[in-house]
Amino acid sequence: MKGKSIFTKEEAVRLEALIKQKCEAESSQQKSIRNKIRDLGFYASDFGISGGYTVTDFKRVVKIVGDTNKSVVSNKVFKKVKVNTPINVVNKETFDFTVNLKNNVISSLKKLGYQGFVTIESVYKDLSLIPKTKGVYIIYSENINPKFEEVGTGGFFKQKNPNVSLDELNQNWVNQSNILYIGKAGSLTGSATLYSRLKQYFDFGNGKSVGHWGGRLIWQINNPYQLKVCWLPTPNNDPREIEKKLIKQFITQFGQRPFANLTN
Repeated sequence: MKGKSIFTKEEAVRLEALIKQKCEAESSQQKSIRNKIRDLGFYASDFGISGGYTVTDFKRVVKIVGDTNKSVVSNKVFKKVKVNTPINVVNKETFDFTVNLKNNVISSLKKLGYQGFVTIESVYKDLSLIPKTKGVYIIYSENINPKFEEVGTGGFFKQKNPNVSLDELNQNWVNQSNILYIGKAGSLTGSATLYSRLKQYFDFGNGKSVGHWGGRLIWQINNPYQLKVCWLPTPNNDPREIEKKLIKQFITQFGQRPFANLTN
């Protein structure tokens, strides 16, 4: 088998959402969605299913459980499979993980269940790629030596100038870091989602007067739409706690907050 035969309930929720999205997507978009499904460990070919599989097919051939012990699939017993548990399946009381934010950061984030890893430009053109659930998101750059602009693309929310001086931009810059901003969407009681929050963020960066003041420094980077974004759906955890832990780890490793994570 290329993938897994056993999935937690939380993994299944994410996979079912992606499979539904695949079924409703245009054929030109389905390949990228299938790749996301495979990244989570489900290979339809393992079970002799064609590319047109549905959520019903998925539920029929896999075992969905609350742990990672043995599973029975299609009347065949498979040996125990070691699973890298995604962040969002860990109880918030015990949630704790360490990710190296200096080396191979993108690979590490993918192993933790992050999705996306696309340019702001591409996802802003197709916002349907963003899950409508709470979570955390990260803006990052593949270029660690950017050019700053005195006047960025950010909107003037409540008539406030979103731009800061070039000196302040340089002071906030974190050498050798690809991560520029760590954000959150929603809470255990809030209604915001990754979709609504990122749309608001990108609208702000497109010059609209909307309330995403946080993270505004990225819009003073030359060609900000080529920066990239990834996200982690956290349907069963408080994204505020995960954001705090990520920022704390960043400070531990770099000695300061991410470039655009301002304190005011």
